[in-house]
Amino acid sequence: MHSTMDLYAKALAVQHAAAWARDMNITPAALSIAKRQKRLSPVLAGNIAMKLGENPEHWIAVAALEAEPESELLARLKANANSWRKR
Repeated sequence: MHSTMDLYAKALAVQHAAAWARDMNITPAALSIAKRQKRLSPVLAGNIAMKLGENPEHWIAVAALEAEPESELLARLKANANSWRKR
């Protein structure tokens, strides 16, 4: 499973964080906080994914799972991620 920081890195390859903040009408601090927390919120992840042509539903779900780091579901998904990719 990818992390939202992978999505964020892909976004930064396209344009600077300040430009993303302007495009999404948010403060640059929102992206700085996300970077410091090492995760994007579901709203940010979905918006960035749409602008990059990625599947926003996937990234919203990933962001929601990252918001619950102690989640048993997240641990199971990470453990089974490689077997899902082979199917």
